[in-house]
Parts: sequence; C-alpha cells; structure tokens
Amino acid sequence: MPNSFSSSDLSATLRHAELYATCGSGLEHLLADELRELGLEHVQSAGAGVRFSGGLAAGYKACLWSRVANRVLIPIHQGAAATPEALYELVQEIDWSLHVDVDGSLAVDFFTAKSAITHSQYGALKVKDAVVDQFRESSGRRPDVDRDTPDLRINVYLFRDKARIAIDLSGSSLHRRGYRDAGGLAPLKENLAAALLLAAGWPAALEQGQPLADPMCGSGTLLIEAAMMACRQAPGLLRDYFGFMGWKGHDEALWQDILLEARQAVRPSPVAICGSDHDRRAIDNCRQNLQNAGLADVVSLDVASVSDRRPPLLDDAPEGLLISNPPYGERLAGDARFYADLGSSLSREYAGWQCALFTAEAAPHARARLPLSKTLKATNGGIDCVLLTGEIPRAGKARLPVASHAAEGQDGMPGAAETGAGLAPAGSSADMSADSEADSDSPHPQASLYRGPREALEVDATPFANRLKKNLRALKGWKKQSGVKAYRVYDSDLPEFAVAIDLFESEQLHCVVQEYQAPSTVNRAMAEARLEALMAVLPETLNVESDCVHLKVREVKSGTQQYEKLQSASSSVSLVEEFGAQLEVNFTDYLDTGLFLDHRPVRRYIWKNSQGKRFLNLFAYTATATVASVMGGASSSVSVDTSNRYCQWAMRNLDRNGAAQQLHEVVRQDVISWLEHASVGIREEALFDLILLDPPTFSNSSAVEDDWNVQRDHVSAIDACLKLLAPGGTLIFSNNYRRFKLSPELTEDDTRGIRVEERNSWSIDRDFQRNPRIHQCWFIHKP
Repeated sequence: MPNSFSSSDLSATLRHAELYATCGSGLEHLLADELRELGLEHVQSAGAGVRFSGGLAAGYKACLWSRVANRVLIPIHQGAAATPEALYELVQEIDWSLHVDVDGSLAVDFFTAKSAITHSQYGALKVKDAVVDQFRESSGRRPDVDRDTPDLRINVYLFRDKARIAIDLSGSSLHRRGYRDAGGLAPLKENLAAALLLAAGWPAALEQGQPLADPMCGSGTLLIEAAMMACRQAPGLLRDYFGFMGWKGHDEALWQDILLEARQAVRPSPVAICGSDHDRRAIDNCRQNLQNAGLADVVSLDVASVSDRRPPLLDDAPEGLLISNPPYGERLAGDARFYADLGSSLSREYAGWQCALFTAEAAPHARARLPLSKTLKATNGGIDCVLLTGEIPRAGKARLPVASHAAEGQDGMPGAAETGAGLAPAGSSADMSADSEADSDSPHPQASLYRGPREALEVDATPFANRLKKNLRALKGWKKQSGVKAYRVYDSDLPEFAVAIDLFESEQLHCVVQEYQAPSTVNRAMAEARLEALMAVLPETLNVESDCVHLKVREVKSGTQQYEKLQSASSSVSLVEEFGAQLEVNFTDYLDTGLFLDHRPVRRYIWKNSQGKRFLNLFAYTATATVASVMGGASSSVSVDTSNRYCQWAMRNLDRNGAAQQLHEVVRQDVISWLEHASVGIREEALFDLILLDPPTFSNSSAVEDDWNVQRDHVSAIDACLKLLAPGGTLIFSNNYRRFKLSPELTEDDTRGIRVEERNSWSIDRDFQRNPRIHQCWFIHKP
C-alpha cells in the first residue's frame, strides 16, 4: 500500500485497493463465507474482521450486501505513531483535500490497543486536529465535525504503536438497515440476527423449500432478516446514508450500477415465514418494522404463546427451521420453569424440525431437554450468549387417546428416559448427599405436565397396564410370604414408559410414580403424553384412589437441590410397616419418601443380627436401618447424618418404635468429620459390633472443607470405620454408584486383617431383580 493517494493516481488505486470489513467477535468465519458468496476475492479472516480485495466496487458491494459486517473500510495510509506528535505528523502526510471539501464535514473513530496512546478520545482529537489544521493552513477555513452523517468518516486503528488510517465507506454501522422503528425490551442487532440465521442453516433450508418459524419473535428482527434472505433483498437497500456518499473518492455511476443490480435481484419468498409472540405490543412493533422493510406480505404474524399450536400455515410442514431468541433471565423472565415448558412445547409442535435458540450462556437452557449443541458464541447487549442448534426429536407412531385430566395437581418434571441413563435408580439413595444446606424449605421449581392439545401425540397405555397387572400377579406369592408392605411393582419394564412405581400399603394404598429424566434425544412432548397416559390408567389398574397416586421425577441434582422441598398442594404423610416397625413415609414433599425400598435385605439382616449389639448407622438418612436394629434387640446405637430435617425424621422413627433416647443417639454432623474424631481415645467397650456405611455418590457440603466422592474416598472412610469396629464385628458397605469399583487395596492388602465378602446378588430382593445394578454391597468382617 502506498503512503498516500495522490490526485493523479487516486482513481486507479481505488479500483484495486484492499479493503477490510469489521464484525462482531466470533463472527469472522461467517463474514468471510458471506463475502466469498458475494464473489469478492482474496477473502481472509484477520483480527476482528475480514480482508478482501477488489477496490471500490468490492467495497460498495460489501456495504450493500453484507448482512454480518459492521463497517467496511478502505485503508489509505499507515505508519509508526508511538507518540501524539508522531500520530499528528502521520495524519498530515495525507492530502485530505482529495477526500473532503473544506465546506464539508468529518468524523473520526479511533481505536487503540497495546500502544503508548491509550486514550481513544484523545487519539481521535489528535487526528481531527491534524486534518483541520491542514485545511486552515492552506485556506484559512476548515471542515465541520458531524458525528452522525459526515461527508467523510475517518477510521484509525493503532496497534503496537503502528497506525492504520482508513476511509469508512459504511459511515454508520451496517446493522442499521433502516427499517426499525421500535424494538422490544431486548432486541437483537440486525447483523447479529443475520449471523444467527446463517449459522443455523437458513440458506440451506431455503434451498430445500423449508419454512421458518419464530414463536417468540418480539419486534421481529430474526423474521425480517430471514425474509430479506428469502427474497434476496440486499440489507442495504433501505439505507439512505453510506459514508462514501459525501466522500470525494466516490464513484456515483459505479454505485448506481451495483444498486440497480441489487434491486433487480429481489424476488417473492419461496417459503412460508411465520412469527408469533404472546405480547400484542411486540407483534404491533414487528408488523410496523415489516411494513418499513417492505416485507409485510412475506411474514405471517399471530398473537400467541409459544405453548399454543403452531401457525396453521405450517400444518403441512414436516420439516423446517425454528429459530428464536428466548428470554435470557438477566433482563427478562427466563427461569428453569420457562425453559422446561419451552422444551415441552417445541417437542409437541415442531418434532422433526431443526431448532436454533440464541440465549444467555448462563441461562438454564438445559432444562428444555432438547438435543442442542453449541454452534456459535457471541455477545448481545453485554451478555455472553450462545446459539444452540439441533433437531427436535420426532414423536413416534403410537396413537390412542390420552386422558387429558391425568395427574391433575401432581408435581414432577416432564420427560421419560431409559432405565440406566446415568441417573440414580428411583427409590435408591444414590442422589442423597451429606449436604449441610439440606434444611432449606424453599420450593423447588418443577415443570408441570403440559395439558394442551394432544391430537398429534396420542398414546396407547394398554401395554403398560397389562405389564403392571402381570407384575402384580408375579409378586403376589412372594409378598404374602415375606410380609412386605412397601415394594416396587414396575421399573421401566417397557422402555417407552420409563418410570419406577412403588406401592405402599398403609391406612390407604399409596402409589409413588418416579419418572426418570428423559435424555435430550427423546421427544419431550411424546414423553409427557406417555406419562399422562400411564397416569390415567394407574388408579383403575392398581385399584388406588387418584389422590393417592404421587408423581415425582428422578434427575441429576447438585448442591442444595438434592434435599429441597418439592412443591405440592398439601403434604401426604403416612406410616408403613416393616419387620414389625412403623416407619414414617412422606409421599409428596421430597423426592424420596424416607424409605429406600432397595435396601430392604440389608435392613432385614440388621434386624435379625442385632441382638445385644452396638450398631452404628452412617449417612443415616431417616434411620430406618437403626429402627431395624432396635426391633432386633440392639443394646445401643448411634445414627449420624448432616441434615437437620432427616435427623428430626430419624428421631420420630425411633421414638415411634420405643427406642430409648439415652441408648439410641442421633447425631447431626458431617459423617467424615465425626469419624475423624470418634476413634480418638475410644474405649474397647465403646466399639461397635455392626456398622452400616451407605454413603452418597457425591457430596459438596458447605459445612466441610472437602467434598465427597465415593470412588475416590471409600477406602479412607472404610479404614476410619474399621477403627470403630469391634473384633468379630461386621461393616456393611453399600452404595448406588453404578460404575463403582471396590479398591483392590481392600481385598489384596493383608495388613488390614479383614475379610471382604461381596454380597451384591444377596442384597437384591425379589421386587428389584429386574434392575440388579441398582446398588452394590459388601460385608467386611474384622477377626
């Protein structure tokens, strides 16, 4: 690049000059692809933008046609500018009379990075002084400054003390298309919306004749940009100002040729484009913006919620692109409940469609449970955002009417999943944690079952009902012989009905349905329809009152969520009998009932082998195992848990079954901390004959410095228990981590002097044999 353009070679140089287009961070590859599609040459990403060649014609074309660029610059000079004085001298090397008249106007944009001049406003002032001083010296007059629509906009970029001076051909940011009268509360910039459409595959969908929908369209930026692409309307056609229009290097004839070509390229949209929003004012704004853009007849608009049926215009469209910019949560209501309902609605109405959601990276978008992956990261309004794309799973083919009143008033997260999808088995203790924050009574946000139209998602629950009846018959003899009053009758036997069902024979028969969280590859609306179908047939199939059917969900939780109280209209608490004891169970308020049915064989063993023994129950939960030791004649016991709520529950269970408080102690403390101190100076007569160690898989209690990981920490915990175990005693170690591997150190190291007995098969009772991996169990004997 020459040091400056002279009057003799300005026109020739402009015909072949290299240019530079800027864009938002992370959008460079989209801009580069777009410029190549426009036929521009030598396109190459560089910094926060793209270089390309072709001179003035290429610059005009980029200004008129680029949907992603912010500005288009044509560099005219460069050089060292390590000081304000050097910058001033460098700017004065340019003959500015070739670019603007003395009676014209100018503006300066100055950007600096890693340079001695750090203040952009000071740098801009220095550049402006150099330009106007040159005019003053030659004519005694100077151009005016106009920040909005100057005849000449100068762009200076100073990096590592080297300045690049350019003419800004765009004049103002190219995202200003000229159609926006009003925006919603959080509108997208037009060029960002266009970038999202490109990244979401809208051009490919157009070629395939697929429609587009935005069910949360707001003021319509995505719709308008999509319509412009569909109509091949150049985004700059509506602008009445570009930076080159007052610049003396402007070639008006060349510009008019490019402008005419763009106008002739406009066509009717070949596909349907539909938008909706629950806010009528947003739709009014959108309609006005469409009118301004000349696209009022291209886009169909409706005032409708995202949970409503999709627009009738799209009824016959099995595929298409759904794109939307849902609430972020920072400024608009975009909480976990919102995203859960959003996933349900999209799964129901747009199964088989491509989906693209642009939202805050920190928003709880995972609660939508859609198989979306991060395609693009960008900043919008100072918020770090992400574009999530993928196909909404199809709904399947089952068709039979669904009772829409099913599970009315029940709590629980929608969805269904295959057993063993990486979650804890329903009714197990795998998700229980020694979390000291466990006493929060704040309601846990739960997504309610969708109860809208189901014409396209009808489910036949007859196979489920038949399997349930078959299981009941198979368990009848075992149940009568064992005297069991609380048992599992179904555990995802049919993959499409992925729930666990437990029955509790108390004053009334109660049924607890625990739904496994659906993987994102399962159509969420279909999962909900199946859930409603099975809930509808349960009362009649099981001969149980409908208000005694309780729905919950199994999903991965962390921190305080693991113990939070669930939302329910009213609590349902009852007593159930086990080995002659009366145990309190809560069917509504928490994820688990207070009685882990899969650990029944361990409790039975404790009941039969506790006579005259001291029993220690670690991670005691509601102390049902301790109650079993009391019923079996234990001389004393200690139950340790970090949760105040469950310690109180444990004491109620013990008191109800005649346990003397002075002999059967409940300790609220972190278990690992208690173990560290309990063995210090312990007398032999205080050692325990029988210990149950049933820890959670993970725990991140705020009451202790270190978190707990059963795979990593089980050896040290077992060693601590062995210090408290009397000679001849037994430590029962159990956990529900499906990938757990007992450390060889415990079985191969003879220095401990212990005998380890694997009891996995033994610990699985008749009603859990369809799911033998629900937990693992070992007896560790101390000679």
